Amino acid sequence: MGKLAELTEGLVVRYEYQLHRRSAGGASGADKDHPACVVATFRRQGRSEDFAIYLPISRTRPTGDDDGIELPDDVKRKAGLDSLRQWILISEYNLDTWPTDLGQIPHRPGVSHYGHLAPSMFRTVIGMFFNCYEEKRLTQVNRAEPIG
Repeated sequence: MGKLAELTEGLVVRYEYQLHRRSAGGASGADKDHPACVVATFRRQGRSEDFAIYLPISRTRPTGDDDGIELPDDVKRKAGLDSLRQWILISEYNLDTWPTDLGQIPHRPGVSHYGHLAPSMFRTVIGMFFNCYEEKRLTQVNRAEPIG
């Protein structure tokens, strides 16, 4: 892969996201490569690797108990995404080591990042994410090595 983007919150990458419903059914591996937003990053004391929390970006509107937010056109353009309707799913996330399972963006050899969410959109997303956390409505798929 080419030059790796700096790990920052709000970064939109191509990632092998694994949906919770697949993980809960005992399946392993990712569903498919698609855009995902890095919503948080951290490093555990005594560990050398960085960790990222990814939220999936989908062309499918959230249904049922899923929380999500539709991305406006100007946000999609700034983030490097196409103009089709897209939502960030807020109520589930993947925890993974950085840069594990990043994919290459089609027609952009060596590139795994699209861009960044606009700061105002990122603040909305992180606010919704923390609301789901406080209300215990977040579902995690831990794809990282044990981090305890």
